[in-house]
Amino acid sequence: MNPHSDTLTTADGRTALRMERRLAHPPRRVWDAITQPAHLARWFPSEVTVDLRPGGAIGFLFPGDSEPGMTGTVTDADEPHVFESRVDTLAAHLLDD
Repeated sequence: MNPHSDTLTTADGRTALRMERRLAHPPRRVWDAITQPAHLARWFPSEVTVDLRPGGAIGFLFPGDSEPGMTGTVTDADEPHVFESRVDTLAAHLLDD
């Protein structure tokens, strides 16, 4: 089975990227790695705040920024098996060296 499954779709003028991954780790370990700030800090390049309830907010604060560069919403959460979110805003700042 392919461990990666990505689809790109467009509907109503909005583009959606869906990414699925199969990981060789217990669900609890993966859940903690993608939802717990202390675990995220070990591998993710931003500070993450998340309200894990469906409808909860997610914010990604990148180093040097004063406001989150990405924001989103938790769309589904069933600990430790399902974590689904939608990123509403993605901001990129390109700087000269």
